[in-house]
Formats: sequence, structure tokens, C-alpha cells
Amino acid sequence: MKYQLLNGETLDLSRLPKADMEFLIDLMQRAMNDEDYFDLDRHVCGQGAYPLKGSGRVTREIHDAPLFRAAEDIVDRVGIRQGALAPDPGDERVPTEEIVSVTEAAAALGITRSAVIKAAQAGRIKGKKIGHTWALLRRSVESYSVAQHRVEAGRAAHR
Repeated sequence: MKYQLLNGETLDLSRLPKADMEFLIDLMQRAMNDEDYFDLDRHVCGQGAYPLKGSGRVTREIHDAPLFRAAEDIVDRVGIRQGALAPDPGDERVPTEEIVSVTEAAAALGITRSAVIKAAQAGRIKGKKIGHTWALLRRSVESYSVAQHRVEAGRAAHR
């Protein structure tokens, strides 16, 4: 089986073990079902992800492996389709317009930064932790509904 990457390079996946091919097929199906980019990204390179083969991080060897390269490409295509990534440097869309900080999200939702981080960690607000900073999808923040009784309880506690 051949797979063409976004950069035009073709990978030969015919030598991959059956389990690796099953992982890629499952990933492609999830991508076609328009699963969230950040969820798919964690599935490929997050803690315990199958392509990492037990490693705690993406090493050079893993990054260069056909399994990881194909999986990363599939996820990148979803990110482009969902507007989380720009397809190339010349693209007119600026992907950062779709991303908000924890502070911006907290102000928009009327909750604390800590509450936003907890919601992101739990997956209730879609985003990705990059180093010590969270990048949150604006659409996820806008669609997040805070339980009104919790907001009121929080405001009362701060009075």
C-alpha cells in the first residue's frame, strides 16, 4: 500500500505489521468521521499512543518511521480541514485566529483560569498543551456551557 503525504512524498506502507495497518485504517476512519483534531493528535503522539511503541515521547526514530509519518499526516489533514492548522505558509487563513489563551477563555466564560484548565484537561474544552501553555480552540470555548449554579457559587465565594 502506498500513501502520499501532504508534501508530495510517497510512503510504502506494504511492509508494516498487520497491527500498524489496523491502527492506520482505524485512524483514517476516525478522520473521515471528522473526529476532533486535538483528540486525534493525542491518539497519535499523546501519552501511551500506539505509534510511540511504549516510548514516553516522539524520538527521532519514531518520527522518521512510516507508521508515525502516515499517522501524523492523516491528523494534519484533519487539522487543516477543521481550521486548526494552515495548509502552508502562504495560506491566507491565520490559524491563530482560531485559538484563544486560558486567560481569554476564562474572561469569555466568566470562570477562573483554573476552571478553564481543568475543563481542557478533562477534554470538555478542546485544546492542546504546548509546553506549559494551553492553546484552546475558540469554537470549543464558545460552545462550552458552564453550569450556571457553579458560576453563581463561585461569584458568591469571592464576595
